[in-house]
Amino acid sequence: MIAIPLDTKDSIELSKLYGRAPFFALLDTKTGDFEVIENEVKGKGPKSAAFLQEKNVSSTLFYHMGEGVYDGFVKNKMDVYTADYNTYTIKEIYDCFIHNKLTKLTDSNYKKLLDPGAGETCTCGCEK
Repeated sequence: MIAIPLDTKDSIELSKLYGRAPFFALLDTKTGDFEVIENEVKGKGPKSAAFLQEKNVSSTLFYHMGEGVYDGFVKNKMDVYTADYNTYTIKEIYDCFIHNKLTKLTDSNYKKLLDPGAGETCTCGCEK
């Protein structure tokens, strides 16, 4: 299952936000089916990974993500993929995922690929 941040409950497009996104689509990577849930840890980005792991999520995709949020996913042994600044739809994300077209963050590339967004600095309290 891959978590996709959304701006609204009815949105089908990847949000540019991550920790402050109000909803997540939980996409079943085997079937393409998804459900939308409220982000119960909105504004507390580093807690996103633990929250999503409780929902059986094993990976996530971002448009913008800071290092504090990313560290939470690493600690929870979850995969993180970048959208490379594309606002994909959920269907496009599914297609990219099954055809292995998403870039996975690793120890060697994460510093280059992370971006908290719009010249912002991390404000999640992670002290990064």
